[in-house]
Amino acid sequence: MSGTGKHMTPAQRARLDALLADGVSPTEAARRLRINRKTAYRRAAALRAEGAGPAPDERPAQQPGESGPHRLGGSAADRRIVALEDEVARLRRELRAAHRESLDEDAVRAILGTLGAAPAAPPDWLVRPSQPRGQRTAEVPVTIWSDWHMGETVSSAETAGLGGYDLEIAEARVKRLVGSVIDLCRNHGPGRYPGIVVNLLGDFVSGGLHAELAKTDAEESIPAALRCRDLLVWALERMIAEFGHVYVPCASGNHGRATLKPEFKRYVYKNYDWLIYQLLARHFEGRREIRFDIPSANEVRYRVFGQRYLALHGDMLGVKGGDGIIGSIGPIMRGEVKTRGQAASAGRDYDILIMGHWHQELWLPRAIVANSLKGFDEFAKNALRAPPSEPSQPLWFVHPRRGITSRWSVKVEAPPAQAGESWVSWQGEEAA
Repeated sequence: MSGTGKHMTPAQRARLDALLADGVSPTEAARRLRINRKTAYRRAAALRAEGAGPAPDERPAQQPGESGPHRLGGSAADRRIVALEDEVARLRRELRAAHRESLDEDAVRAILGTLGAAPAAPPDWLVRPSQPRGQRTAEVPVTIWSDWHMGETVSSAETAGLGGYDLEIAEARVKRLVGSVIDLCRNHGPGRYPGIVVNLLGDFVSGGLHAELAKTDAEESIPAALRCRDLLVWALERMIAEFGHVYVPCASGNHGRATLKPEFKRYVYKNYDWLIYQLLARHFEGRREIRFDIPSANEVRYRVFGQRYLALHGDMLGVKGGDGIIGSIGPIMRGEVKTRGQAASAGRDYDILIMGHWHQELWLPRAIVANSLKGFDEFAKNALRAPPSEPSQPLWFVHPRRGITSRWSVKVEAPPAQAGESWVSWQGEEAA
């Protein structure tokens, strides 16, 4: 029998002989014993030559009452060993499947090197107004940055000159946004700010979400996400330098998802917006001046003094619709009512719902909706026949007792050249 089992131990050979005698195929026996399949076949051939085992096509038929792939022949110890091996194999398969399915937020954070898995609580300066004696009450500026659609291209020619967007324009608008926020707060706002709230509300990449975007986007999702991360690092550093403290609620949008259709389970873990936020949190890790809030629920609840906010992207209001006449007001109002009802029934009421997604600036009684950075595009022109709007992002100031005291539309496009020199004009001025 030389060459039929020289790499096996005596115990393995005995067990192999028992399995083969029990009608188990050489392939199955090799798998159970973790030996080379050729070795098992050579051993089976040797046993057949000696008349000690059946040929592969002469295995005994399964008898009534037998269950599973194993025969009941052999000793009780052998059967027990086979059963235990099968159980171990099953548990290993289940463990591998569990590992594949458990790439949750904690695992991704570990991969990215980001600490602090628990959602961050809003910082104290947001809810405790400070008013040194003899000075004005401090107010908190709040802004929404969303719908940058990094990587998307909008043709100026196809929008009749009313739109136009590419990577160069996007970066210029981000820089103009940051400079304008600082200028408005420094020179036109109430002053004395304990910090600023910068809501990052998704759709930072185009993502090739639709077929036409996949054909025309200037960058794929990962390069666009990295570009956006770099721009946001620069922008948030400027916010820290100007305001001292920055609170950053984060929600992911529909354009950032890595699935063709929305998948509501484990939504954020398959979204490039969420990846951008995690990279930002890693970059600023350990910095006390800035705090990120990136909950798995993909919506953030926080207070600015006594005013309660619910921040989300805006694509999951439980409504659809909108048209070129009333725009998105109808579905947003219906969605706000549904969202408020759900929040109230759960004991999580809010005062103001804030979002992006709809590419239209709206200041509603219980909702603030941000415009987009990219502005007017081919879809708005040809599908919605919507009126063009100048790309912008909202900014407002919150007083400890009076709530929102002032609000601004932060324009991100270069202003046109001044048409005339008169500071005011009226009809018939020339005749006069």
